[in-house]
Amino acid sequence: MSTEFSIVTIVKHRTQQLSNLLNSIERASVIPKEVVIVWMTSPSDESLLSSEHFDIQHCFTTHSELPIAKARNRGFEACTTAKIIYLDVDCICPATLLQEMTAPLVTGKVITTNITDLPCKAEEVSESVLQDLAAIPVQAPKELPFVHFDATAFAITSDDFDRLGGFDTDYDGYGFSDVDFAMRCSQAGLTLVNTGQHVFKQFHMHFDPPLNHLCDLVANAELFKQKWSCYPFCDYFEKFAELGYVNADYEQAGIRVTRLASEEELDEFFIEQPCEEQPEVAEDMRQTA
Repeated sequence: MSTEFSIVTIVKHRTQQLSNLLNSIERASVIPKEVVIVWMTSPSDESLLSSEHFDIQHCFTTHSELPIAKARNRGFEACTTAKIIYLDVDCICPATLLQEMTAPLVTGKVITTNITDLPCKAEEVSESVLQDLAAIPVQAPKELPFVHFDATAFAITSDDFDRLGGFDTDYDGYGFSDVDFAMRCSQAGLTLVNTGQHVFKQFHMHFDPPLNHLCDLVANAELFKQKWSCYPFCDYFEKFAELGYVNADYEQAGIRVTRLASEEELDEFFIEQPCEEQPEVAEDMRQTA
């Protein structure tokens, strides 16, 4: 079954996750007109993916290390339909999720869903894993305040996205452009509705806390405070302060980086497995996190 909506995702290194996402979209109860993939890296053989079920547009934005806000906007600009779903590349969609996100979508609404982490690596996603996930109970749809907005998976009309001006590209790199977007949705009077369904988030190697994004987070938090007169809620800052990476009095004095992590510290906080930390970390693997 085909219907008029588009899907946007952005990707840098997570090509296995992208493959799993596209496979889940191909199995959906409704199929998008198009999937727009925005690559935050240069073209390669991997950016030639196609599907027999829907058109795939490949776009590129490579002018900074991790241009998340710019990449999301580039994807939305490329869409040709009135209804658009954004999905992080880590997502896997249950069969009915796309229908449940697009059916209630009208101007003035933003549709979101529950985010459930997968207990395995992307290359270990199998039919049996997906069958187990299908048994997770679904809740009734409900309206929520925008503090519950999660940019991992959401649907919005192209008119509303354009009216909001998309994601603020003054947020450079990692952190808080999504929180700013939610603030502007709320300010504009939009309504957030959670479908009660689940989208499943694939594991990817990462730092916890995200020390590799420390400078981005601090700079973007300062920008957020300039716009909204408060810092965005972020558990990471308390942890950063406890470990001495930012000043402990940041709420009163303004946040600043006090030191950067050593290689040994980066190793300590690198998460290579879904459920446990691995002490030995290859340098090339760390750089893709």
